[in-house]
Amino acid sequence: MYDQTHQYGPEKYICFKLSKVMRKLQRYYESNLASFEITPVQFYVLSALWENDGMKFKELARSMNMDGSTLTGILDRMERGGFVERRDDPEDRRSLLVFLTHKAKEHGAAMIELAEKLDMEIKEQFSPADFETFLKVLDELIDTDMVSYHQSF
Repeated sequence: MYDQTHQYGPEKYICFKLSKVMRKLQRYYESNLASFEITPVQFYVLSALWENDGMKFKELARSMNMDGSTLTGILDRMERGGFVERRDDPEDRRSLLVFLTHKAKEHGAAMIELAEKLDMEIKEQFSPADFETFLKVLDELIDTDMVSYHQSF
């Protein structure tokens, strides 16, 4: 039931605020990563592979919190851009492994340096205590079952 005394605008809702922040961050990272011809989500995939090159496709999807079809599209574009390659898993014919290319390895340090600079610029908008609280709240939201992403592979 509609109540005229209740505020209904989108600004009231947590999901709207988080979405608005995410869109702003997305544009910020897109404009800065464009020089490498990658998107923020492609950078996140590269980051996972810099940690563990040759990951199984399903493991990468899980670590990225994505379904397989979404990751497939991202990897298709990254393969065309020369950043990754998919290979059959010699231990499991049903599985694919995802590897960094020479190009991704060659530009990795510069991309990481840029991302760390961008993170620092965001961090500087907060006091150290507020930033720690902000990260803690984000981690708690990520860990909350209510906002968890349940994926079956």
